[in-house]
Amino acid sequence: MEIEDKKEIDQINSFIQSYQPQVIGLSANSHQYFYAIEIAKKIKSQFDIPVFLGGVHSTIRPEEAVEEDSFDGICVGEAEDSLLELVNRIEQKKDYTDINNFWFKRKDQVIKNNIAPLLIDLDQLPFPDYSIFKYFKEADGGEISPRFIFSRGCPFNCTYCCNHVFKKIYSGQGQYLRFMSVDRAVEQIRDFKKEYNFKHFKIDDDTFSLNKDWVLEFCDKYSKEFDMSFECNVRIGAVDEETLIAFKKAGCNLIKVGLETGNQDLRKEVLGRSISDQEVVELFNLAKKVGIKTFSFNMIGIPGETKETIQETINLNAKIKPDFMQVTAFYPYPETLLGQMCIEQGLITKGHIDCYMDESVLELPDLSSSQIKKEVRNFTYNVYKQYDRKKAAKEKMRQIKGFIISTPFLYKISRPIYRLIKKI
Repeated sequence: MEIEDKKEIDQINSFIQSYQPQVIGLSANSHQYFYAIEIAKKIKSQFDIPVFLGGVHSTIRPEEAVEEDSFDGICVGEAEDSLLELVNRIEQKKDYTDINNFWFKRKDQVIKNNIAPLLIDLDQLPFPDYSIFKYFKEADGGEISPRFIFSRGCPFNCTYCCNHVFKKIYSGQGQYLRFMSVDRAVEQIRDFKKEYNFKHFKIDDDTFSLNKDWVLEFCDKYSKEFDMSFECNVRIGAVDEETLIAFKKAGCNLIKVGLETGNQDLRKEVLGRSISDQEVVELFNLAKKVGIKTFSFNMIGIPGETKETIQETINLNAKIKPDFMQVTAFYPYPETLLGQMCIEQGLITKGHIDCYMDESVLELPDLSSSQIKKEVRNFTYNVYKQYDRKKAAKEKMRQIKGFIISTPFLYKISRPIYRLIKKI
């Protein structure tokens, strides 16, 4: 796999030449991993700088990542303390091959260092420096919507998620689910508000509503200081009316909820989510009652999926009428329970894909990858057409526009027609 965008590589090289770093760290999930390899190779071809890989992929597949010659080492797990020790030793020109959480390949030997205990007190961590990202560099007043994470870990074991893999890696190394203090969370919002003066933000914790006492304290303290809206992720069964009322009073205007599939058996037996349709309906009705908008997450093409189960997912969304929807094709991430099951059953027929938004790598007994792609693309329209013709028509126009833009010939001939219509 090759990176075709020479402009981006030139930008990386230009930055390295101007900044003159002594260490380069790359972070990658499984979709990004192959590009991380290419970037590291291109950096190595131009500069004599050690390059290290961290992130989800090197954590769940360290044996694979450490074999890549383009990396001088890889990090397994959380890296704040270990990475700091690494750069300090490099600066001091000391050996660093015994640092916890890091693996190194030296000739034919792989050095596997121990996993360090988890950092329990998240208040010790400095605030992230968002200024290094283009989105924040170009921020203008309240136009940005920063994302915050106030906890680490998840107690659930959804089969398609990597959390159960992380919990095995960190077994015996401390409490996996951790929260920063409410005061520290509010302080972080305050700090970023001074810097960027935003008007809305997103809370990206896997399940923000999980710790009810924490959430109620947060809503109380936040509402006394700020008058900004925010959105967050909640899990069905882990949020009640009292919490939603507190959300509303604090300024929460949107909750995002994982439905994944409208078939209860697939949800429980395949995805590991023991959530009934009734619980789904009750939460969405409760949110509407309180006055908070809703967002549903949906997946198409999980093992066991059929046209009938897809229709069940469409029907459930039509019943709860979320204000927003996201639908993606299921992707079998390596080392996850569901990912390994797909490998064992021979369902994976394609190699790497850049994006799981509509592409599937699976061929299911009752659905081909092309059928899955079609169902994903038509999902939102098929939901809206059951209860809102205007939204359905708007979605169909969006699909047509996207098709034209993605087809070079059609896009080329459509441009002058569009300009002509605007003049009229």
